[in-house]
Amino acid sequence: MEALRGKQLKDYEKSLKKDKSLKEKKLKEQVDLVKNELLKFKLKPDYKDDLDLPENLKNLNRQLEKMKIKNIIKDKNKNTIKDKKIGNFIFRQQVLTDFPPKELRSVIDQGKKDIKEGIIISISTFEDKVGVAVGLTKELTNKYDAVELVKIVSEVLGGKGGGGRKDFAQAGGSHKDKIEEALNTIKRKIN
Repeated sequence: MEALRGKQLKDYEKSLKKDKSLKEKKLKEQVDLVKNELLKFKLKPDYKDDLDLPENLKNLNRQLEKMKIKNIIKDKNKNTIKDKKIGNFIFRQQVLTDFPPKELRSVIDQGKKDIKEGIIISISTFEDKVGVAVGLTKELTNKYDAVELVKIVSEVLGGKGGGGRKDFAQAGGSHKDKIEEALNTIKRKIN
């Protein structure tokens, strides 16, 4: 334990205040950057005066992330969908670019609503990773298992395992260059 007195104590307190004001300045700059990004999307930033800066920054980043995700889904160059009729159901292959894998569940859920009956495989690339999710509508869970299908795709993509339920499963990988091969492999398994 060390005690500070006189000038040492004043210098120490001054350095603490300086550190605090620097952190606050950086946070304000980050908040302003995210606000400006949101304004480019013509969105009103979700900033609340009664919240502290870190909480506001977290909320603004969440708002920006949602907007980016919506834009990727709308962009036909970053969201390619191919539907194929197999017997009495639809097999949907979807590849999303610059799309966070953790968001694939919502894509699968929307796809199930769109096709009514079928199997959906969604593969996303994000930074250096590949995410994959497989969803089946209720009628097909007697014949297929999403966990088995996602494991097959994950292996091709350089991943291990994967998990979920009979109607939804998710996994990852690292081989972006093998997406087409993975889609063909699962297509053969379903036919």
